[in-house]
Formats: sequence, structure tokens, C-alpha cells
Amino acid sequence: MNNGFGPQILNDMGLDAWVRCDCVRRGSAAVHPFPELLRFDQTGEPTLDVSAGPLPLEKWLKHDEWLRRACPHGDRFIEKRLGNAALISHVRESLASASEESFSLIREHVIYSDSHSGDLISAADSVRLLDEARSLRAKTTDPLIIQFASDLIELAEASAALGNPIVF
Repeated sequence: MNNGFGPQILNDMGLDAWVRCDCVRRGSAAVHPFPELLRFDQTGEPTLDVSAGPLPLEKWLKHDEWLRRACPHGDRFIEKRLGNAALISHVRESLASASEESFSLIREHVIYSDSHSGDLISAADSVRLLDEARSLRAKTTDPLIIQFASDLIELAEASAALGNPIVF
């Protein structure tokens, strides 16, 4: 069956995650062009306040340029490619035999789909994710799952340390 996707597109589909840096919150980033409009969304991303109404495109463009250059992280403290669709499916299958309460955060919020976006795991939940990822890494010899778990550990440690969520 031809689904209209070429092999490269299918290979590129997967799961990416990141934790935003806290340079702006700590005051170590460059001064914002519109500090009176600067706010943070639920992911920790610096954004512009639109409560008084829409802003001109020029302000958004200046904000976006500032965000890319404001700190050495480019707004993302850590980014990980958790895996392509096949790898995420492999991780999900490997956890199918584990008890339901085991790895529940990984199952329900990370690998429930081969690729998803717009989701997040709060910094408070990152501590639980850290425990699950360490447990997963310790219980397998599969190098692909070890790498997946190690990447989750790095993300969860950064999230807990910075107080920003893991974003997918």
C-alpha cells in the first residue's frame, strides 16, 4: 500500500524532546527588545504578552531573532532525538510485558505514540520520569533501549534542575 510518504519521510518521523534553558529567567540572557511584553508560557518559553491585543509582526520577528541569540543555548538547554517511529515502537513493545504500574509515565506520556508534539511532562513529574528511566536502563541489555533510557535520564535531570518541563 502506498501511503504517499517516501522512505525518507517515514525514516524522519519520530520523537524529539527538549528542555528549555533558564537563562532568561536568571537574567543571564541578552536584554529583550520589549522587556515590558516578556512573559513565559507553560513550557518555559519566553513569549510576548498579547493580553492587550495582537502585536505587529515586526515585534514577533524581533522577539524570535532575540530568542535565537539571547543566550548560548538558543533557548534549549538540551535536545534529544528519542528515536524514529520504529525505535519508539520497539521500546513500547519491550515494555508490553511489564506490569501496568511499571513505567506508567514513560508509557502514557512518552511512547504512547511513535511521534507526537505539543505535549509536555512537568518539572515536578520529571523526578518520577527519572526513576522510571533509570529502572528501564537497569533492566535491559538492549543497546537501543539503553540509549533511549539514557536520553530520558538526561532530559529528566535537566528538567528537574531547571524547573522547566520536558517538551515534545
